[in-house]
Amino acid sequence: MSQKSVFFAPHMALLLSGMRPLLYVLIALSADAGAMSFGVFDPRGQAMGGATVAAASWHQAQYYNPALLALHEEREQDSRDGRFVFPNLVAQADNSAEGVADAVTNELDQQLADAVNAFNSDPTQQTAGEVVSSSRELQTLLDDLANTDITADAFVGFSVSEPSLLEGGAFYFGVRTLAFGSSDIPEDDLRLLDRYIDAVEIVASGGDPATIPADLIDGNGNLIDPTSQFNSTADLSAISISEWAVAMAKQIEVYGQALSFGITPKVMRVDVFRETTNFDDSEFSFSDSQRSYVNLNADLGVALELFDHYRLAFAVKDVVPEEFEASNGLLLQIKPRPRLGLAYVNDWITVGVDVDLAENEPLAAELSTQETSVGLELSPWQSFDLRFGYKQDMTGIRDDVLSGGVAYQTGRFVFELSYARSSLNTGAGMQFGWAF
Repeated sequence: MSQKSVFFAPHMALLLSGMRPLLYVLIALSADAGAMSFGVFDPRGQAMGGATVAAASWHQAQYYNPALLALHEEREQDSRDGRFVFPNLVAQADNSAEGVADAVTNELDQQLADAVNAFNSDPTQQTAGEVVSSSRELQTLLDDLANTDITADAFVGFSVSEPSLLEGGAFYFGVRTLAFGSSDIPEDDLRLLDRYIDAVEIVASGGDPATIPADLIDGNGNLIDPTSQFNSTADLSAISISEWAVAMAKQIEVYGQALSFGITPKVMRVDVFRETTNFDDSEFSFSDSQRSYVNLNADLGVALELFDHYRLAFAVKDVVPEEFEASNGLLLQIKPRPRLGLAYVNDWITVGVDVDLAENEPLAAELSTQETSVGLELSPWQSFDLRFGYKQDMTGIRDDVLSGGVAYQTGRFVFELSYARSSLNTGAGMQFGWAF
């Protein structure tokens, strides 16, 4: 089997109890298997498919296009358009992650080891059958996961935003975590598991234990655990980006139309991890390879509002290219990500379209992305919003994503939910806010 680029290499990790800590870490750190995308940082953005550069509201503009904070016609003391948000959580994960989580919960590798020990203590048809059953469960998971990428992307944070008359500002702190890796599962390992099942199945059917091939028996005459002979490895990397950011925007008039400019200077702490592990590792500590960097960067945005309702916008995230090195030499890169947005906005409906103007280059050696997003928000009542979205990867590598969500406000309390799904990924988001 050729080496597969995956974020979690879970199928290999399932084969040894010592790899179980790795699974816990990777499930927690889940991230997208593509290059670093423009990003989805809140439930409204996720529900609308990521169409945010022109269609973002004031309480989320700091994440996507700070210029939108200034498209406001009231003084802050005359409106309740300010928003304090905590918590703000959005994530997506590959559907195969459920199988990985089940494998960890069920401890299939430990079940196999226990079954082998029981057979060695009492080599009967029943104990042989338990060995075969445990081996087949492990084999089924390997078959399901071996050619499947497991991906996810997570962001958590809080923010305070305050639009004002022809200007606006916001502050946020958030952490975006991306992880990825590669696994190498040799064909010899898979063939060994097949031979092992075939040999023990003969005993489970009433055959003589002496028929088990000698290379599956140790020097004491005991059946070996097949995972102890595997040569599979996993190379795992992750990048966690913590941002302290202040967004500012100002609106001017050009030929009777509103033109706004925005900037979000930010302090970034970037934690880079990389670990290579194999089946001889009895313990796994992802944090041992951690390297931390602190940098300054910025997002820029501009928005032109035509005839009060039509918007043309442009934004760039992380305008300063950055490069970070993991402890064992892997270089991870963050490069500028430009995006164009179009939107129609009024009190009842918002329609937005976003397009990445260039492919988002890989962080390391994974695949690029270039997305088109379409979003719709309906506001039949002042306190309720209904949202829908669609996202397509123009590189043709990833499946299309459909999404939706709701927002409800009672008094000053605001609650938002989102859900997104493709044939391979599932995402969800949640947010609590206080309007002021």
